[in-house]
Amino acid sequence: MKKIFALLMVCALFLGTAPALGEVFVDKDVPADWETRDLLRITVFRTGESDCMLLEAGGECMMVDGGAKPWREKLRDALNARGITHFKYIYNTHPHDDHIDGLYYLLQYGFTADEFVSIFAKDFRNDLHKRTVKEVDKAGIPYRQLQIGDVLTLGEATLTVYRWPEGKTINDLSTLTKLVYKDASALLTADITGLAQRYFMDTLDHEIIKADVAKFPHHGLTPFVTEFLDIVNPDFLWATNNNSDEVRKAKNQIANRKLPAKFSGEGTITLETDGTDWYISQTLKQF
Repeated sequence: MKKIFALLMVCALFLGTAPALGEVFVDKDVPADWETRDLLRITVFRTGESDCMLLEAGGECMMVDGGAKPWREKLRDALNARGITHFKYIYNTHPHDDHIDGLYYLLQYGFTADEFVSIFAKDFRNDLHKRTVKEVDKAGIPYRQLQIGDVLTLGEATLTVYRWPEGKTINDLSTLTKLVYKDASALLTADITGLAQRYFMDTLDHEIIKADVAKFPHHGLTPFVTEFLDIVNPDFLWATNNNSDEVRKAKNQIANRKLPAKFSGEGTITLETDGTDWYISQTLKQF
């Protein structure tokens, strides 16, 4: 009996000291001390059907794509309003206009970075890529081609980069990025295709794919492969698009899983985490 009692006491002690699981709060007020905590912030700008995200952690910031050309001035002004003129990284997931154009114009506007990073080689034969590289060189910014499994650091956050090396299209080859901050995680899916999702399911540890929050691939035009989304098992989804019939397959996935979700085309989305909980909000009809 003494042995059983001791075992129960150990179990109770372990359960009492086990870390609490994080929660995702959507459109809820943050705790009173939230701003005093060390936070990771993801800002998903309102750039219509295009990807444009600002990441901030530990006093450092980076761009993950820059949106399409029509939004270039709004992006410049939004960054200036935040006092941002320099990034640790400018990260392009793939050189399609709705991902790289905004970065090209930021360089033209005089924004600088410690590095410009991409999974694509510096001499990759793509016109949008080549003109952006010219601006990178003109600004004296080092260009680094990322390799599969490379890790970028932003404060205490890490971003690990993956791609399907045998993909045939640029979307096939666009990057899957796992963002981790303490015990919190996000999955950034760029424009990965269904075939790419199946490749990642077959080759990556499923813990890499799992995340608290996740971005729909290809602006919600390409829905998640059902089995892939099962593995991700997120508590929140967002799509870089308008909430329209164009993304009805994505909306069906949201409805079927009863998941909270937002569309950045309706207004800029802010996701913040202290490394445990997430607080998510949106400023409707605002950049």
